[in-house]
Amino acid sequence: MKIGNLLQEGVTIGKKNVTVFAPVLASSVVIWLLMLITVGGAGAFMLGGSQSPEAVAVGAATAFGGMTLVAIVGAILTMLAHGMTVVMVGKALDGQQVDLKSAWNKTIERIVPLLLASVIVGVLFGIGMMLIVLPGLVVAFFLMFTFVSVMVDENGAFESLSKSFNLVKSRLGDCVIFFLLLVAIGFVFGVVNVILGLIPVLGQILGMVVSAVYTGYISILLVMAYRELQSTAATDEPLA
Repeated sequence: MKIGNLLQEGVTIGKKNVTVFAPVLASSVVIWLLMLITVGGAGAFMLGGSQSPEAVAVGAATAFGGMTLVAIVGAILTMLAHGMTVVMVGKALDGQQVDLKSAWNKTIERIVPLLLASVIVGVLFGIGMMLIVLPGLVVAFFLMFTFVSVMVDENGAFESLSKSFNLVKSRLGDCVIFFLLLVAIGFVFGVVNVILGLIPVLGQILGMVVSAVYTGYISILLVMAYRELQSTAATDEPLA
C-alpha cells in the first residue's frame, strides 16, 4: 500500500465502519454539556445575587473549580474515546466486526499503559510547545504511533514510546510525508470548524460531528500507516 492510497482507503474503511466515530462524538457531547452546566450554573448564581461582590466572587470561584473539574473529566473521556477508536480501527482492518462493547472492554483492560502513555506524551508535547512550538511538533512526529502500539499491539507504555520513535526513525522519509499529510488534513478540518463556530449553537453541534469524523479518520490512517511501515521496515521498501 502506497501513502498516496491511504486517503481513499481510509475513507472506504470509515464508510464501512461508522461506529469508529461514535466514541469521540459521545465524549465531545458529554464534555460540551458539562461545560454548559458549569458555566450556566455559575452565571445563574452570580445573577441571582444581584451581582453583589460576594456573589461575583463565589460565582467566579465556582466557575473556575467547575471548569477545572470538566477539564480533568474531559481529558479522561477523550483518552478513553481515542483508545476505543484505535481498537475498533484495528479490528476493522483485520476484517472483524466492530462494536462499542468489545472496544470499551479492551480499552479498560489497557487503561494503565494507555494512561501512562497519555501522560508521558502529553507532558513531553506540552513542554515542547512551550519551547517555541517546534520541539512540540518533533515530539508529536516521533511519538505519533504510541497509542496505536499500546492498543493494537498491546505493548507497554514505554515499549510503545520506544517502538514509535524507532519506527519513525527507521522510515524517516515516509513518516515525514505521512505527518505532513496529517497536518494538512488537520488544517482543513480546523478551517471547517472555525467557520462552523460562527454559527450559534448549531455550529457547535456540527463542529463536534466534524471533530469526531476527523479523529476517527486520523486514527484509521495512523493504524494503516503503522502496520504498513512495520511490514516494510525490514525490506526498506518505500511507501511514497
